[in-house]
Amino acid sequence: MHISDQKGFTLLEVIAVLIILGILLAIAIPRIFNAPEDAAESALKVAVVELNARENLAWGKWKSDRIEYTVNDIKSDLMQFTVNDDNTIISSDNFRRQAVVLRMPPSDDSPGHWKIEKFIN
Repeated sequence: MHISDQKGFTLLEVIAVLIILGILLAIAIPRIFNAPEDAAESALKVAVVELNARENLAWGKWKSDRIEYTVNDIKSDLMQFTVNDDNTIISSDNFRRQAVVLRMPPSDDSPGHWKIEKFIN
């Protein structure tokens, strides 16, 4: 029997392909199903970056021109995000995800700083 007379795949080749496909699916499926949760967490992280940028800007104005500011000035008009009244929870209007945030108050030497402690929901 010559090699050119063989047609189709051997059982070993089919099993090897199925094993490789199984491994790829085992890796890909959890990533696909976690995509909305990852997007929500990324959005909340971006919102905290925005809060820090606003804090830096307000603190810079305070240092240079002595323009007073409050936390409400910083968190006002934060598009598609809400920070609760005691400044401990930030939530997204588009995602059902929230994060516990911590705000370090400003000092004479540095602006206030917001950071995410943990994600909830």
